[in-house]
Amino acid sequence: FLENWVLKLLAVFFSIVLWLVVVNVDDPTQTKTFTTNVTVVNADVLTDAGRYYEIPEGGSTVSFRVTARRSVMERLSGADFTATADMNYLEDDSRVPVTITVNNNNSGITVSAKRLYLQVKIGNKMTIKHDVDVETTGNPAEGCVVDKAEATPASISVAGPEDIISTIARVVAYVDIDGINEDSDTTATLHFLDKSGKEIDQSRMEMDREMVKVHIDISNLKTVPIKVETTGTLPDGVYLDSVTVDPETVQIIGDVLNEITEITISGSALDLSKITANMTTTVDLNTYLPSGVKIADSNQTQATVKVTVSGDETKRYRVPTANLTIRNLADGSKATFETTTVDVKITGKASDLAELAADAITGSVDASGLGEGKHTVSVSLDLTSGFSAETITTNLVITAE
Repeated sequence: FLENWVLKLLAVFFSIVLWLVVVNVDDPTQTKTFTTNVTVVNADVLTDAGRYYEIPEGGSTVSFRVTARRSVMERLSGADFTATADMNYLEDDSRVPVTITVNNNNSGITVSAKRLYLQVKIGNKMTIKHDVDVETTGNPAEGCVVDKAEATPASISVAGPEDIISTIARVVAYVDIDGINEDSDTTATLHFLDKSGKEIDQSRMEMDREMVKVHIDISNLKTVPIKVETTGTLPDGVYLDSVTVDPETVQIIGDVLNEITEITISGSALDLSKITANMTTTVDLNTYLPSGVKIADSNQTQATVKVTVSGDETKRYRVPTANLTIRNLADGSKATFETTTVDVKITGKASDLAELAADAITGSVDASGLGEGKHTVSVSLDLTSGFSAETITTNLVITAE
């Protein structure tokens, strides 16, 4: 092995050099796999028919085998090939044949004849026009309130797969108003929400805009009480117990609020002359506000006024005859009542009757022209306004002193 080792080493070296020369001179054919992105053409064939296509995730590339001489192959990459899927040749609504084209028209390159396909999902396309709602976050400066928040444009058009577009319940632009104290303009990104309020992925939607301009109107805010004024007089026998209003206070907005200290409900809304029983009515508070001022919350423009009344009641009392004065008794005569009490029915307001005590009721009888003996006389009670009593009598016994 070690004999003539120099000649043997030179022989190996020259063999390697000879092999390299042969390989470079012969330039053999090689086969290699390439991957490139697929370009879809004539997609308007579907969109014009109100349909859409979608490529499954990871399915937008194809792999193919290429044969070429080694010297050519070394310079090739996926960018040297164009993969085209023509929607005119859609098959079974699920796949499109892919054609591989060699760029630069290199005739020394052969692409495998194996049929390649782009897998697609086909569905109906839906286009709708939806109003844009503006929602504010945060709170304006103290004493201020958002009077109005408007988006421009007020609506947008959005298109995409029917199974996605049909779930849109609201289109919302969110605007932060924390700490602002004057009118402002800004831009806001659109958010698409389903009926449960969950945001919908926009990646498969086509819309005419992604943002809208938003104008915020800021007004001064003030809390004032609500008062009620009545007109007319209740019918006889009907008494006013209470007049209440709900809510008792309300917030108003406007440019000039200093002169407004309360909201007064007045006029024909509460004409007592037409009330004979408890009554509840609803009034629009905005009608009692001056120009340029309105209720801050558009859902609280109505106030409920409740009028509670009561009618006459009758109650029986036992009035002591000791409370009755005998008038016009003849000189030399003495008179006594046959009973110690007299029953009387008094009519009036229930609450007043409850406070009226029999021992506090006074009255009188008239003995004019009466001689000795027992007489039936009429009793006249001393009742204040609001009370009335039935005609009553009692027996009076007159004797000589």
